[in-house]
Amino acid sequence: MENSNISSILDLNIETYGEYDYLIYLGYEGEKILTNREILVRARRFSVGLQKIGVKRGDIVGSVLSNVLEIIEIINGINRMGATYLPIIYMLTAAEIRYILKDSGCKVILTEANLLPKVLEAAKGLPSVERIVLIGEGEGDNIVPYESLLTEDDGRGDAVDVDPDREIAVLMYTSGTTGFPKGVLLSHRTFRFQFTSGQMVWGGKVGGRVLTTVPMNHIYGVLSITEGNKGGGVCVVMQPFDPRRVLDVIRDYKANYVSVVPTMLIYLLMVHKPEIDDLSSLVLLICSGGPLAMETLNQAQRAFKMEITQGYGCTEVGGSITRQRLDRPRKPGSVGAALPGIALKIVDFQGKALPPGEEGEIVCRGDCLMNGYLNKPQETASAIIDGWLHTGDLGRLDEDGDLFITGRLKDLIIKGGENIDPGVAEGWLYKHPAIWECAVIAIPDPKYHEEVAAAVTLKPGMKATEEELLAYLGEHLHPFVAPKKIFIFDALPKTGLGKILKREIRRIVHEQI
Repeated sequence: MENSNISSILDLNIETYGEYDYLIYLGYEGEKILTNREILVRARRFSVGLQKIGVKRGDIVGSVLSNVLEIIEIINGINRMGATYLPIIYMLTAAEIRYILKDSGCKVILTEANLLPKVLEAAKGLPSVERIVLIGEGEGDNIVPYESLLTEDDGRGDAVDVDPDREIAVLMYTSGTTGFPKGVLLSHRTFRFQFTSGQMVWGGKVGGRVLTTVPMNHIYGVLSITEGNKGGGVCVVMQPFDPRRVLDVIRDYKANYVSVVPTMLIYLLMVHKPEIDDLSSLVLLICSGGPLAMETLNQAQRAFKMEITQGYGCTEVGGSITRQRLDRPRKPGSVGAALPGIALKIVDFQGKALPPGEEGEIVCRGDCLMNGYLNKPQETASAIIDGWLHTGDLGRLDEDGDLFITGRLKDLIIKGGENIDPGVAEGWLYKHPAIWECAVIAIPDPKYHEEVAAAVTLKPGMKATEEELLAYLGEHLHPFVAPKKIFIFDALPKTGLGKILKREIRRIVHEQI
């Protein structure tokens, strides 16, 4: 019987495909290549090292790291011994990191030298934090050098067989786009489902090169480097996203699969040079992790001369809910159908299922669902109702079961009792030649309670005034739903993955009015 611990997929990878160059790491100091067996040896030793410093099965081991060379062995080594991996966004402030450390009861933190001062500040005085494991040079209380934990494998490096339903592989905090971050409990079952179901839809050839450009502290990044274990893929991992470098790597390393979020796609478009950028090796250019404007999609497909493949998911399912199928036409605006094993439906505000074509909240169920939010039973009960996860996203299903995302429930603008979808105005703004990014939000209004406004950034070298943009929108939208104010930003606030933070935009705008 196959071991239910997700770390054992690396062992199975070696048994199935033999030893091969598994990781191509492109760091600041150049290229580094590790085989799958080398990573397994280091993961086993790291797992033993953690046990030697007192980490036990079920303990939470956190990381405040960029995309470092050691990231795959770290995730694997933590899970091997039955501990829980807690990735923390390294760009957070010390106060934000402290909240996560305290809320989770994290026992050990891994970090790197340049982030050590912030981690020390975050962990100061927290009784739960017993050790800081450091990659690189640095000094401080309770600091253990990372390499000192990789000295031997005394037999305790085997992947322990876990209860896949109850034991937590990854504890991942939401990005907090709509409120304070919550710890999402993701079991080994959840990831097993994602690996298996995801491979059924997008497959992947043996030896196929998967270029990971997103941070490993996001579910999108974790899934991209672990799903490849299942199909004998090669991981190409980069340090922080650099659009010019990404295009160079696709060309020079003949990457086959690349995942980006919409903001990254926009940056790639801005620096793309057809005369030097050879994208012919790509089998899939995947865009997920946030709403993709139709205008951006069309521009990218024209510029890159290939179809963009879309998917949709969230942290609460450990990755994907839907993926566009490769064996049928990809419908413009669709994010595909539900993964095999996921039930998907659209419901109204009372929870009643709606027929195809009608807009409502997206809900799903299946073996992918989280075990809940850590220390938040009320929020868990609100999110999972009768076995269905309520995503908070709005959408509609067509007759074929393909999903179209139309907005976010909490982003709806309620003007005079009428629901206004911000996505309509955003769609027109993205068609304007001067607009780079935009977000339509609600602002206070004495008559309607909420009024429609927009925050935008302009493309480099382009100009547009608030009056010009309001006049443009007035030509295309009914006066009731058209924004009444335009706020021009130098840059829109975003999460570490590049999702636009409407909550933060609303705060900034409210201070200006």
